[in-house]
Amino acid sequence: MKYNENNIIGYIEGYYGRLLSWESRELIIKSLRKNNMNTYFYAPKEDVFHRLHWKEKYNKKWRLKFQNFTQFCQENNINVIAGIAPGLDFNFKELDNISRNNKKSDFKLLLRKAKQLLQDGADYIALMLDDIPNDFKKKFGVDVSEGTYHAILANKLSKELRQNIFFIPRIYADELIQDEPFYLKDLSKILDPKITVFYCGKNVVSKNLSNYKMIKKTLLNRVIFWDNYYSNDYCPRRMFVGPYFGRQNINDVMINLTGLIETDLLILDICSNNFRGKNNLNEWLKVMNIHGVPKEFIKIKKFFLKPDFGSNPPAQKVNFNYTDFEALDFLLWKWKGNLSREWYPFIFGLKQDLQISQKLLTSERKIKTQTAPLSEFLLKGELK
Repeated sequence: MKYNENNIIGYIEGYYGRLLSWESRELIIKSLRKNNMNTYFYAPKEDVFHRLHWKEKYNKKWRLKFQNFTQFCQENNINVIAGIAPGLDFNFKELDNISRNNKKSDFKLLLRKAKQLLQDGADYIALMLDDIPNDFKKKFGVDVSEGTYHAILANKLSKELRQNIFFIPRIYADELIQDEPFYLKDLSKILDPKITVFYCGKNVVSKNLSNYKMIKKTLLNRVIFWDNYYSNDYCPRRMFVGPYFGRQNINDVMINLTGLIETDLLILDICSNNFRGKNNLNEWLKVMNIHGVPKEFIKIKKFFLKPDFGSNPPAQKVNFNYTDFEALDFLLWKWKGNLSREWYPFIFGLKQDLQISQKLLTSERKIKTQTAPLSEFLLKGELK
């Protein structure tokens, strides 16, 4: 795929469970520059002032580090989108009558946070209303449209900042539409068409980015794909590092990764093959070799290539042979390095799962290594 400077392509720090260091973020920026990507989206769920305590100010120490980071991004020609996620407790009723003198209103606090991030070097602001409970009508009344109020908030923030913002709606994939069938239609009636919208496609984790339907039917806005293809915060015992398939001819896409720095640097190099029109197995193997991944991992790559897709997928048949154990043992005990340490729990977990499937793990070992509910399930019948 060929892309130009008007495309938005880059890295999202938007996952749960991990928070990058500032040093790791600078490594990501260097990788983005090397791979001709152009945008970093700062939106970590583990930053308490981004989401859980969004109303509170960042302290001076954090602001200084963020300023240094955005300066580094500028020097490397990488744009920074800074996200704010107020949806858990924002008082949307205030939007009906906001007093300019009420400096403690939720909107004033949101505006203050956005201006501070821009002042400290962010290029753009993203209003994030994803991953919040489906309880809007319970909070604000059955006759109130959630999509309408979300659009009003986005428009007002964009107007007050005097720049076009980015926006992540609560319904951010086709599969979520059933939660609120009229959300996107109501949103489309109000949302400023100059506001850019992030969307995940047909599913939260989409098999490809060409089969989405509702967002392009409903909104006139520019859409950037928030891609969770490699993300594993929803399945922390699994890891995906295969070729970046199903993303051809997509102009605007940002990739939400893992928060494991060595793994993310590897994945960014894999993704760049797609953006350069060289997305194939041979190019993928070259990237793996450059990052020091041993041939033993390639032997068991089938377990780590991609997530499983579909709402009700059939049970996957495991094509297994005993030489897989030899490769796993090499990777666990003889492969050493930064990447091997990040991958250790995933490789060890796979070995245990294979041992369980082949009935090679003792009852005592199952109890010691699995969670109590899972070990109880596995041992049903064995302990009678």
